[in-house]
Amino acid sequence: MELKQLRIFLAVADELHFGRAAERLHMAQPALSAQVRGLEDELGVRLFLRTTRRVSLTRAGESFLPEARATLAQAEAAAVAARTVAGEGAELLKVGGVDSATAGLLPQVVRRFRRDNPEVEIKVNEMLSAPALHALSNRHLDIAFVRVWPKDSHLAARHVLTEPIVAALPADHPLAAREAVPAQEIAKEPLVIPARSHRPILFDVVHDYFRSRGYEPRILQEANERHVIIAMVAAGLGVSLVPEWVTQFRRDDVVYRPLAGGGPLVEVYVVWREREVMQSALSFLDYLPAPQAE
Repeated sequence: MELKQLRIFLAVADELHFGRAAERLHMAQPALSAQVRGLEDELGVRLFLRTTRRVSLTRAGESFLPEARATLAQAEAAAVAARTVAGEGAELLKVGGVDSATAGLLPQVVRRFRRDNPEVEIKVNEMLSAPALHALSNRHLDIAFVRVWPKDSHLAARHVLTEPIVAALPADHPLAAREAVPAQEIAKEPLVIPARSHRPILFDVVHDYFRSRGYEPRILQEANERHVIIAMVAAGLGVSLVPEWVTQFRRDDVVYRPLAGGGPLVEVYVVWREREVMQSALSFLDYLPAPQAE
């Protein structure tokens, strides 16, 4: 029995769908199915009931599930212990997620964490929500920051940030003189935003904001990187709606204004593995903002 087989079993048990489990693990579905059959053959029991319409755990599978989770957790604990000894106490903590976290929230958090935990090396990568959740499940990340609440039962999460969307305008634009910019005025302007294929959540938030008010946004340009968007705004090519953290990109030729009546909000959640055994990952959570009261 291999740890890989246990990870595949847990993915199928969580998803109750071979296709979704294969996608989560970045595997071809036939290869995943073959691994499950091999595990079942080795155990001499069927772990899943399969029909053309649904997948469910057998009684043997239900009994095997908590033991498989415990075995993987113990294996991870052993690996962490070995790496720690080999590195004379050094650990690598892999953190990743959306830009509001990696650029807006994390710099101060990482600075404080490193001050108190100098033996822990931290690697931070920016990535979208779906890839970050996949990386967390595959143990390519230890902590993920995403805009969607995870559906996988093996992942734990909590809210860390609510961020308003604000308008970015050329400094000489007539709307720049306003304290807040009305939606109907922004709707008249050529808009520079990321493509939906690159940032689907923000794209939908912006479109829903306009359409809920009876306006259709004028998409002039699609740019994916924040600094490119702000440069295009500075050049007078259009205006943009951006998360508040982007106001850190200060330029004399760009101003940021709130949206009249309150702009749409985007959320950020921190996600980790439910049975995490890396103490540095669990400690890192303590440095994040406390959950907001409902």
